[in-house]
Amino acid sequence: MASISNKIIVLCCCFVSTTLAWGQNGKHFVFPEYQEGQIVYKNKKVNKVELNYNKATEEMIYTGSDGKKMALHPIDQIDTIYFEKRSFIPSGNSFEEVLLSGKYPLYASYRCRLSIGAQNIGYGSSSTTAIDNISSLNTGGEMYQLKLPENYKVEPYTIYTIEINGKRERFRRIKEVIKIFPERKKEIMSFQKKNKLKNDNEGIIQVIQYISSL
Repeated sequence: MASISNKIIVLCCCFVSTTLAWGQNGKHFVFPEYQEGQIVYKNKKVNKVELNYNKATEEMIYTGSDGKKMALHPIDQIDTIYFEKRSFIPSGNSFEEVLLSGKYPLYASYRCRLSIGAQNIGYGSSSTTAIDNISSLNTGGEMYQLKLPENYKVEPYTIYTIEINGKRERFRRIKEVIKIFPERKKEIMSFQKKNKLKNDNEGIIQVIQYISSL
């Protein structure tokens, strides 16, 4: 009986380890898998290709005819990239998702911080080391793969941009929206509390839609 119990414990540990290792997979991309996207250029030309947005390099990555992953370039002639229910537009050298149009257009810029386990590369005694030079890590195309080495830590975050009378304001959390609309402080705080909104796309969208309706 003890032998059987030990085997069960070992199997459970293996399952947990696998779950944790796969937890980092794809976190440096917007989509869990490459998806068909429709690229609409400013000259009205349309191209369909498998795409995904890399938060670490801030590039739209596509799958070439040879199966290689490459960054979409140049992007200044692109108008919009459409996925099934989502759309992205060029913003400087990167892309941002269009979350809302109308009175207060809202956009999301997806990024992430990367660090690597220091114990695995022999630097000092700290547990992780921040990665500053993304380009050096992508020499072999590693950053374009959905799966990163297990010792990589990915911390995704989103920067939101709202357009008010042609002026763009950036923020990351609902409480920062209050600073943009100080005259609506009580209403925003009450709306957030009542609806238990989080600082994610859904919560931010609901808040901006609510402000637009006032």
